Amino acid sequence: MADIKPEKFRIYKGTEVAAEGVSPLTIKGVGANKDVAAGMYKVAGVATVDGKEQESKKVDIPAFKSNSIDVTGVTLDQTTLALEVGKTGTVKATVSPDNATNKAVTFTSSDETIVSIDSKGVALAVKAGTADVTVTTADGKKTAKCTVTVTEPAAG
Repeated sequence: MADIKPEKFRIYKGTEVAAEGVSPLTIKGVGANKDVAAGMYKVAGVATVDGKEQESKKVDIPAFKSNSIDVTGVTLDQTTLALEVGKTGTVKATVSPDNATNKAVTFTSSDETIVSIDSKGVALAVKAGTADVTVTTADGKKTAKCTVTVTEPAAG
């Protein structure tokens, strides 16, 4: 008997079809960056034999980790910020897309003697001058900047 090659695959979760088509397949509802246990899903090959669709025996899919969703960008809620020495201001970072797997960011100052920045984006004006606050995504691939101008408080 000749080997029959599948034309497509059908993935099952229990008795429900979770995905169907040619490889590679995307299983809807798994979520990003998730560990999936062996046997949670089963796969069967599907071929047309003598004009009828035939399905192979279902076999367990080995354990796997679903793909992560990469960051495509980061923005700050402002590109300039004016502060007086001793005052604070906050820059808020937004990572895209909303469902990115790792939305962590770090903040840095181009000159900590002018403006310091903490891990939450709170900038402290240290002395008069100008410095850039940069936010960087955890993967290091995306950045955004805010120029902070620090002035002495008005005499009075």
